[in-house]
Amino acid sequence: MTSSHNQNFSIIRRHWKKFNTLLKVNKVKFGPNWEKYAITKKYDGHYHYLCAFPTKSHIRPFEFTLIPAGNYVKFNHKGPMNTIWETINKIYKDVIPNSDFNIDINRSMIHFEHYDAKFNWNRQDSIVGIYVPLTN
Repeated sequence: MTSSHNQNFSIIRRHWKKFNTLLKVNKVKFGPNWEKYAITKKYDGHYHYLCAFPTKSHIRPFEFTLIPAGNYVKFNHKGPMNTIWETINKIYKDVIPNSDFNIDINRSMIHFEHYDAKFNWNRQDSIVGIYVPLTN
C-alpha cells in the first residue's frame, strides 16, 4: 500500500481481481449468503492488504489466516468502492480521535472489511462493514 488513495484503489482493485480469479480457478464456490474479507495489517512499517474468505479447511494456493477474536467497533461504508477511502479517513481522522474507543495504536491488524450480498463494487447503495479492533 502507498500514501496515495488513487494508487491504493488501483492496487486493491487488482488484488481483488487476482483473488477472485484464483477462487474460480480453484473452484471455490459461494452461495447466496457469501462472505469475503479484506484485512489491513501493518508490519515492518508497511501496510498490507489481504483478501480472504471463510473456510474450515486449507485450500491451496490460499494462505490461512485468522481474524483475532475480540471486541471490535463496527463502521459502515455506504457507496461505491472507489469512495471507501473517504470513510476510512473519516473513521481514523475524525471519529476515533473524538471518541472514547480504546484502540491499541501498536496493533498489527489495523482493521478488517466484511463483504457480503449487500456489497456491489460500483453501486451507491453498496455496504461494507469496517471493523476496528478495540483493546480488551
